[in-house]
Amino acid sequence: MRLATLALSLASLVSGYTILDAENFDTHIQNGLWMVKYYSPTCPWSRRFAPVWESIYRDLEDDLAVSNVHLGEVDCKANQALCVAASIDGYPTVVYYKQGVNQGEVPGGQSYANLVDYAIAL
Repeated sequence: MRLATLALSLASLVSGYTILDAENFDTHIQNGLWMVKYYSPTCPWSRRFAPVWESIYRDLEDDLAVSNVHLGEVDCKANQALCVAASIDGYPTVVYYKQGVNQGEVPGGQSYANLVDYAIAL
């Protein structure tokens, strides 16, 4: 299990957004604005959505840094308590946090265009 966690941490550095888990979640989301993807690695919709999420970060990386907007993700299989606390009932789900407070699911769906527009408007 530790090897898998290390691999995910390395993937986080490569992909550029933050892998959130029970140990770092509260610390990270306390500052700034966060869009957090909750997913399950065994869910086909989550797997299909992964490249979209990565594209959003890659395409907006500079803009997001300037506006203090962060992207993160939570693996709900490995972090069930976080997903229960966020009231996640399906995968993938993108939730918006402001200064650590859950503002609810990002409205308008999970299309690339909608999420980019939402992130830019923050």
